[in-house]
Amino acid sequence: MNEITKNEIIECCIVGTGPAGLSVGLELIKHGKTNLVIVDKNHLIGGLARTEERDGIRFDVGPHRFFTNNKEVNDLWHDLLGKDFIPVNRLTRIYYKGKYFLYPIKATDALLKMGIFESIHAFFSFAATKFKKQEEAKTFEEWITQKFGKKLYTTFFKTYTEKVWGIPCNQIGAEWASQRIKGLDIIEVIKNALSFSNGNGPKTLVEQFDYPKYGSGQMYEKMAELIKNAGGKIITDTKVTRFNKTENKIESIEVEDREGNTYQIKADHYFNSAPLTHFYKLLSPGFGDDIDKAVNSLYYREHITVDLLINGDNLFPDQWIYIHSSDVKMARIANYNNFSKAMVGNQNKSAISVEYFTFQNDDIWKMNDESLINLAVTELEITKLIPKGAFEKGWVVRETESYPTYYLGYKEPYELLQKHLKGISNLTPVGRGGLYKYNNQDHSIYSGMLAARNYLKLTETPYDIWSINIDAEYHESGHRKKTDE
Repeated sequence: MNEITKNEIIECCIVGTGPAGLSVGLELIKHGKTNLVIVDKNHLIGGLARTEERDGIRFDVGPHRFFTNNKEVNDLWHDLLGKDFIPVNRLTRIYYKGKYFLYPIKATDALLKMGIFESIHAFFSFAATKFKKQEEAKTFEEWITQKFGKKLYTTFFKTYTEKVWGIPCNQIGAEWASQRIKGLDIIEVIKNALSFSNGNGPKTLVEQFDYPKYGSGQMYEKMAELIKNAGGKIITDTKVTRFNKTENKIESIEVEDREGNTYQIKADHYFNSAPLTHFYKLLSPGFGDDIDKAVNSLYYREHITVDLLINGDNLFPDQWIYIHSSDVKMARIANYNNFSKAMVGNQNKSAISVEYFTFQNDDIWKMNDESLINLAVTELEITKLIPKGAFEKGWVVRETESYPTYYLGYKEPYELLQKHLKGISNLTPVGRGGLYKYNNQDHSIYSGMLAARNYLKLTETPYDIWSINIDAEYHESGHRKKTDE
């Protein structure tokens, strides 16, 4: 609290130290704008991309990889960390019916594990879609089935997707599928699965990515360091409790630190990466009943990461595994030893995280930490990913409002909120939360960059922040882009 002088007028106030908020700050200081403050409710820098350290062992809040088609973002990453930004050869698998399928799909692997009849079934299921008149897909289930066929949909999409979102695939909007799987060449998927082709594979399947040596949070800690060294202020352990509005402007925000002290921050312009729904609930005065109804119609998916220290290394070679089995509740597993050896201080230990997706009224969210740790260990043993008795310690990280949900019917309330947000002259939403968009970190970083440039009125502005991850090329590719391209 003592970092801001009473009645001090700040030029720019940024809510959130995640990829988007820090990118706003970094872009501003590059252009000489150092009279800024960034506020975050967490103690650690990085938002959902932060790295937690437990007894010298590092865990991300869910696995993060650094891969983008955006040269500006790619260059920024490499410039920030240099030699600490290391290449990682990716290995990812799908756990399904007690078997582990390589992802991207490999011919011999798929044939041996699916069996020839199931593989042929998948091929003809796909082929049948090409002879059937297709109406415009409205749901995730329809979109995937039209592109892949029913067999591949039920095998490799349905169970995992419903674990992540908590609603049936026929209640998820098709736009989520088209946004996340844009450009995927299903012909190549089928060819790779059913032949011995040495092709490059489909567009969304990357075989190498970059990663900070000490976890994804290292990238954002470096950003924060540069901002503070330039004179910007970063205040953590402090939550926003109100956005005060007069007509079409935000006049100030009210914040509260961990000790319960409250104060106001006044700024000329505000950038918000906190959840869109939170912003409207904290806005005073609000816009009325219609907006309140729209706010209450939108919701996010919560996320639980169970971090485990396991005795022994070389448990499994994957960076992460998607769990498509309905026999266990976990959705994804990460092994940080396979991201960077520096994540684990003792080389005979393993840093494993188990992820669960939930809502706050679900039983799994209500479980205490000890029960969640026991559940994660039991499920890892069931899938034979860790040997019995290898568990040493565990910790639980809970995140609310992690994933904006694209349920059927969300567009109408979303567009209403978007319209009113655009009417506030000195506020710019950024990032996954602020835009209510399922952005990856490269999209969030780019939204921060462009938002700052809009404020600065640089050449070629204004940019449409809302179109990032819609009109722009999808972030994954069959080939990694080199930094000198």
